[in-house]
Amino acid sequence: MERPKGPVLTSQQKRILAVAILGGGGAALVEIRSLLKAVRKEQQTICGLDDVKTHGKASGSRIQVDKRFLVRLGKILSLCVPGLWSREAALIAAQGGLLVSRTLLTEVVSTLEGISGRHITNGDWPLFVRSLLKFAGICVPAALVNAGLKLMQKQLQLAWSSRITRHLHEKYCENKAFYAASVLNGLSHADQRITEDVENFCFTLSELFSYTFKPLLDIALFTRTLSRTMGYRAQLTLYAYYLGVGALLRATAPPLARMVAQESSLTASFRAAHQRLVSHAEEVAFNDPPAGAAERMILNQHLGRLLRYSHLSSLQRFFQQVNDQYFVKYMASIVSLGLYALFQYSSPDYSDLDLAQRTERYIKTVRLLSNTSRGIGDLMLVYKRVAGLAGHTSRVSELLEAVERLSNESHHEAFRRRQSHQGPSPPEATDAGTDPRRQQGEAIAFEDVAVDSPDGTPLVRHLTFSVLPGRSVIIMGPNGSGKSSLLRCLAGLWPHQAGVVTSPPKGAMFYLAQRPYLVSGSLRDQLLYPMPPSAVWASARKAERDLFPADYEPPTRSDEAHLLRCIEAVELEYLLSRHDGGWEAVKNWQEILSGGKKQRLAMARLLYHKPKYAILDECTSAVSADGEAKLYKAVLAAGITACSIAHRPQLRKFHSIAIVFEGMSASNPKGWRCEYLDSENCTD
Repeated sequence: MERPKGPVLTSQQKRILAVAILGGGGAALVEIRSLLKAVRKEQQTICGLDDVKTHGKASGSRIQVDKRFLVRLGKILSLCVPGLWSREAALIAAQGGLLVSRTLLTEVVSTLEGISGRHITNGDWPLFVRSLLKFAGICVPAALVNAGLKLMQKQLQLAWSSRITRHLHEKYCENKAFYAASVLNGLSHADQRITEDVENFCFTLSELFSYTFKPLLDIALFTRTLSRTMGYRAQLTLYAYYLGVGALLRATAPPLARMVAQESSLTASFRAAHQRLVSHAEEVAFNDPPAGAAERMILNQHLGRLLRYSHLSSLQRFFQQVNDQYFVKYMASIVSLGLYALFQYSSPDYSDLDLAQRTERYIKTVRLLSNTSRGIGDLMLVYKRVAGLAGHTSRVSELLEAVERLSNESHHEAFRRRQSHQGPSPPEATDAGTDPRRQQGEAIAFEDVAVDSPDGTPLVRHLTFSVLPGRSVIIMGPNGSGKSSLLRCLAGLWPHQAGVVTSPPKGAMFYLAQRPYLVSGSLRDQLLYPMPPSAVWASARKAERDLFPADYEPPTRSDEAHLLRCIEAVELEYLLSRHDGGWEAVKNWQEILSGGKKQRLAMARLLYHKPKYAILDECTSAVSADGEAKLYKAVLAAGITACSIAHRPQLRKFHSIAIVFEGMSASNPKGWRCEYLDSENCTD
């Protein structure tokens, strides 16, 4: 029975349909272009808001593959591969050798596949089995090479990450750069940049090497082989197609480098919001409700910006991948097969080949064409990887540049930068007195010193007093009057605006804060700090040990009597029996000890090191009044002279001089006064 025929379109109807399809497609392209433009504008709005919240201003720096990117990448590569005879250079050479082996093995496999196809067509079973055995034999080195490439890529990633991170640690821990980065706003999200951003950069770079070198090698070797069956003209035509497609894809690609960098920045802001909640969990809990709900809103706002930006990025990548898949994968295969058929049918020797030979040539050529097309496609899509690398390079390079700057410059520069961001200083800030100067001496002394806050607010003027050995000084006053600021000036963390600050030699001063820092390690390590934990010292490199005094060695069991006296003086000796291991007990001391016990342990640390001067910043505020008195008696009995900040008036009896900060006013333009607490007097 004859099937009924459907309606047949006339020529005019076909033309109308074609015009309608083209018109609809054109309108869709215009709509997509407008959509992508709106998407990118919204992304910049999201990042602008985040940058204003983080830094106080919107960032205008452009992130793209340009000369600046190449210069930055070159500097980082000089860190990753320090020399031709370095381990990293050897790993690159090994990976290059494996890539060459893989390409040669691919060519052998293609030849064996073609031979197997010829034997199947001829019906020659014994020769087919023999070719299969050869195929199985060649698969052994192929499997080893493929696994070796993955191993070499991971080894390169780890080696480069180690080089960059160790360099960052060296600079970050030099000249108190970590302080300027975290306290003086010298660098945002340093923790994420040093960990995640460096790891992402090294992974992308190690992957890029394989995805660049292998396609180039495949194209070079397979072009030579294909020229015997297709001729160079067919391949040149194929390469011309790829060049045109590459230009088209490059012109329509989204700003991948900027997207990667901005998404990393939003991720860092989201994590910082969580860290801020962890740091202030107690205060938030005391004020909950509604503090918990407020924090949830803040966290969800950061999460919403990150997710919205990621959704917009995925939409742009979707349209990009549609183009990539169509032009690079599918259309390229059609063009390759069409060119192969065209040049084969026009070849004079093609008609002389029998069916088996044609089958062998077809299988081998198609396999090589497929690998060549894949290589060219990978090479064309390298720009996406390079664009992603540009984003990571920008983040890591900014980190390297900032850490290098902070490790080399005086913190006074970072302080002044922060002041300049706060706006002009008040008029009183300029009336400070003589030019500021620092010097080293046997005692702590301030002569005609002026101190301002980071926002330029004047705190004290013409401050003059000395802390002589055996003559402890207590600094008192309301919060925000400048007590801790003065100690930061003494340590050189902040600049003073006028006068002379004299500090004793390095190692003669020891600082204890209100919230003690307990190092990760054993109970013994808590007293040893700021010297490194024993386990860390044992595994450290010689270059790292050379940063410490030449005669330093971690205490042995023979030194435990001194450690015991120190911990008994602060009434914490029960910790030795409460925790298994005694001095070697490793616990999360920051979590298991109360605030008062942590302060006692810090005082034991002070007694162990026994410096000439102790800078005590509310370091016993969580200890009872009786316990506080015992701690101060132990400090003075050890011959340590204290320069203390405290609010409790009962501590005055342990000091010879009291410096009271009152705030600058018309009645007290200096902002301070001096009281003598024994028979001695002081300059006022």
